[in-house]
Amino acid sequence: MMAGLEDILARYQPYGPTFRPGDKAPFSGTFVCDRGTMLPPVRVQLSKGEEFPEAEGLGEHTRWRQTNIQG
Repeated sequence: MMAGLEDILARYQPYGPTFRPGDKAPFSGTFVCDRGTMLPPVRVQLSKGEEFPEAEGLGEHTRWRQTNIQG
């Protein structure tokens, strides 16, 4: 039996919440935005309550996720 489209897409979704530009950081830490295969990821350090910025070149399509990077 073939997997449905939703099942296939679910395999590649990141674990944990993702955040959009303008969302408030739920905690202090480092967050990363993957910009595709040809560009390096962008990292940003935010304090709790700060707004997530737009990543260069992505605009409103920016999605941030938490990392376990320290410092």
